[in-house]
Amino acid sequence: MKMAVAKGSGAKGSGLSLVALSFALVLAGCATDAPPPPPPPPPPAPAGPPVALASNVSDAAAVYVDYITTARGMKANFADARVVQAKLQDGAAYQPDQLARGVVAYAAIVAMQEPSFRASMRAYASDETARAELVRRLTSDYNYAASLPSADIAARRVILALSSDGQSVYNSGAGVKRAAYDVQRQKWSKEKVADRDGRLAQAKQSSVTLRSVQSDESARLLAAALSGTGLTTQATTGQSTGGYVIQGDGVTFTPETETAATTTDDQSAVTAPAVTKLASAPAASDAAVPASTFASTTNVFDRPDLFNQPYTSAVNRALTIAALAIMGEAGEGRADYLHSLLEEVEGERCFDMSKLNLYQCLAVSTPHFEDVFCLGQHVLMDTGQCLGKMSSNALSFEPVKVAASYANAEPYIKPAPVKTTSKKKATGKRKKRR
Repeated sequence: MKMAVAKGSGAKGSGLSLVALSFALVLAGCATDAPPPPPPPPPPAPAGPPVALASNVSDAAAVYVDYITTARGMKANFADARVVQAKLQDGAAYQPDQLARGVVAYAAIVAMQEPSFRASMRAYASDETARAELVRRLTSDYNYAASLPSADIAARRVILALSSDGQSVYNSGAGVKRAAYDVQRQKWSKEKVADRDGRLAQAKQSSVTLRSVQSDESARLLAAALSGTGLTTQATTGQSTGGYVIQGDGVTFTPETETAATTTDDQSAVTAPAVTKLASAPAASDAAVPASTFASTTNVFDRPDLFNQPYTSAVNRALTIAALAIMGEAGEGRADYLHSLLEEVEGERCFDMSKLNLYQCLAVSTPHFEDVFCLGQHVLMDTGQCLGKMSSNALSFEPVKVAASYANAEPYIKPAPVKTTSKKKATGKRKKRR
């Protein structure tokens, strides 16, 4: 009995299994095949060679940054003659050709920070034919870079950065120059320099000795050039880049006012109010140049002609290096050509003249306060002026000289001719004396 039940149950289970299997086969027949996997994405369009810049450019820029940092920080405090001589030699420690190369190299890295300029040049980099043609034109004439897309915006960055550095150095020099008059209250300042010939020879030696490259600074600048970010300048951009407030030493631009507000540094030769200052002349020998009569300038950056073309040779050379680097055409293989682009004759000549004026000043300077004058005028102010000239054809930091005004002064008017009566002819007779 039990076996019959078990057997019947087994037959029934087998029947259910067959039904389930048949149902599964029907469902499988109705199912569709899984879709095939999607095809792999197409390869990306060629982006061109990566951004490249030879290390000799970043090395040159590092030398420039090193000197500008020293010159900008030159304070007008002189406790004794030793401090005067130390600052004189620190300020004079640059080789004109090397500094001029550094200006162009630094300007190129500044131009590479402009996003719109980078985007334009990378578009050329992705097209091998267009890139080759642009490289040919740039290497044939570095002035061609001024016509590139967004080059005007990159040039504005460069002009503001270099001119702001120049004004900072010029302002430091103006403060030192004023100290040459104030320091005469201290007895030591009127004493004669102990080794006049020796300190002149040392200044000349410093002017032919190349400054050492700070490797850390060079690496930082190179990284900023390759990435397009990370470089902080005194005035990073002009108004046309869309920045709302651009600040730096001596320059603050706002879209609303389109004017520049000057620095409030106590050593600044440029102050916001247009106040005429008359400097007192020093009681010095013929070696000291008489104090100039200064009229402070309010805005040296608020003139649109500062950014007009033609750009200076330094700016065009910098734009060329930047364009080649962004397209990946300024690597170590072009180091020699890039070095030739860094050779900026006009800047070198200006720095050379500054050195010549320094030598002449030191040659006739006798007391210590006159050395302070030489430092302020010919080491710092002249050098700052050269930086301004390299940045823009329309820029000068020299303040306008004005004549001293006197109370109740009347304008000079040529008097009308006075009619005189004709004198009687002498008779030759003399009156008798009583």
